[in-house]
Amino acid sequence: MPPQETAAPPKVPRGPRGVPVIATWARVAACTAIFGCAFAALVRAYATLARSHASPAVLAGVVVLFCGMAATIFAAILRAEEARLGRELRTARTGTAVLRSMLGRRRQQVPILGRLFSTPLGTAANLVAEGDPSSATIALAGTPAFMQGGRADRLRAVVEADVDRAKGTAAGRDRVIADLRAMAPIGNREADLYRLNVLVKAILERGDDEAAESLASELESSRDEEERMYAAWLRVWFELDVQSDPTGPGAEAARPWPPLGEGQARLAALVARAQGAEELVDKLEERLLAIAHEGPRE
Repeated sequence: MPPQETAAPPKVPRGPRGVPVIATWARVAACTAIFGCAFAALVRAYATLARSHASPAVLAGVVVLFCGMAATIFAAILRAEEARLGRELRTARTGTAVLRSMLGRRRQQVPILGRLFSTPLGTAANLVAEGDPSSATIALAGTPAFMQGGRADRLRAVVEADVDRAKGTAAGRDRVIADLRAMAPIGNREADLYRLNVLVKAILERGDDEAAESLASELESSRDEEERMYAAWLRVWFELDVQSDPTGPGAEAARPWPPLGEGQARLAALVARAQGAEELVDKLEERLLAIAHEGPRE
């Protein structure tokens, strides 16, 4: 019985950074509403205990002013957290162990109050990259209530998939490949690239030739240089674009791959080295030597 093909997730139109994961207007509104209600209750209690003769309109104006200031502050805090999350996801994908360690120390210096509006998703992603999935699971368990819901939960599912992948079981990697292939794009550039990173690593570790060829063919046509970099990983590791005998059996079914560019291969080797994938680096360097020997194409 032929294997069923997994439909590719639809593309989501996005700008340079895409839609936010943390700094959403819904989260700003929710935080403002909660703190605004608490402040309104305090104002009412103070007016009652002090037997204030201030009119309700004046008290309401004070509450509205507080809510406006709180919304501005929460928006700034969440935007800073959004930028921090983006840096952490990028470091988990492409950074060295030294950079991941530096980000971990900075996270520990966040004040206690600031941790209410701090997501551990980026920290967990870096812990998995460091080979410590158990600590990543503990970090995810401490997610504040304000940082849950929406696209943050979808990114959390990707981090949890990375934890399953890092545990090293064949069944876990099969599940990760199936789940991430079926997952629609989050819409945030760094989150989607991190999802792609986890998916490609699971395919490489599982040795899934069919999934590798299907995903590489999709990524090769992408306009995003970093997505094409992951195509280079798959093409080189599985030798998808090695020229076969044109007269041999199955030659008609061979897929014509575009030439692997030197820049694409160098970027792939650089990121693979940062990830500690030495065997993949060796294969990529061999391909770079072959490209250099071929010389410029006319």
